[in-house]
Amino acid sequence: MKSLTQTELKSLVGLLDEDDPGSLDMVRRQILCAGDAALPYLEELKIASSPELAVRADSVSLEIRFKKLRREFAALSVAQEPDLEKGALLLSRFGYPGVEPAAYTAWMDKVAIKIQDELPSDADAGMTFQRLNSHLFQGLGFAGNARHYDDPDNSYLNRVIDNRRGVPESLSVLYLLLAKRLRLPVYGVSTPGHFLVGFRPGPHACFIDAYHRGRLLDIAEVRRMLARGGFKFREELVARCSSRDILVRMMRNLIVIYDKSGASGRAHLLSKLVGALLAGPARVP
Repeated sequence: MKSLTQTELKSLVGLLDEDDPGSLDMVRRQILCAGDAALPYLEELKIASSPELAVRADSVSLEIRFKKLRREFAALSVAQEPDLEKGALLLSRFGYPGVEPAAYTAWMDKVAIKIQDELPSDADAGMTFQRLNSHLFQGLGFAGNARHYDDPDNSYLNRVIDNRRGVPESLSVLYLLLAKRLRLPVYGVSTPGHFLVGFRPGPHACFIDAYHRGRLLDIAEVRRMLARGGFKFREELVARCSSRDILVRMMRNLIVIYDKSGASGRAHLLSKLVGALLAGPARVP
């Protein structure tokens, strides 16, 4: 398809008001072929049209952006251990296409530098760990969003940082990304029903519940938590999980939320992104 002029693109997007299904499908395919160049006109149509036409324009916009996002998730999946920060911010772009990932990376850099600067030069991992917990949960006020648990914003890292509220997975991801900057020995723990962060500075681990403002749990408390949820304790339930597992769990949570709210189209597209992320190399046993 030849490149269209701005006038032609605007006219083409305007044809989304077609009533005939066959003609509408042809218009959609032509807009998809135009790609990113059509996005400004789709945004205009969403603002200045009827609710039905706005939904059509939003659907096409989402599909154009999704194709690029799917390629980026596929590229991310090639690594044996995909970059957690890049993956979480890619997921943010699914919900918020205009988000600037660099701004949130810079915010995390700034928080880690502040924590580091406030530590004595001989601070060990335990002291750094305590300072991170205090700054993140008491100083900055991050906590679980119990009032609106099923809000999709709780799973998008950019909105978690903006709102200082999230779900166990997203708050744990934020914790892991800050801890990585501080060189702390932490890791994700994909316990069923409630994601945790493991901290092992020595022979024994403790666990951080980022959803409950950094509450610390020992292994006995994790056992009781699992029992309350109807799960029998097994060692693998508190083992280190991969960044791929963390990202997939975040995405599957969102799929459930979108399905429950009737946004089945978004849930379907997210399922495709999960497939792209899982299509990477086999995991090391």
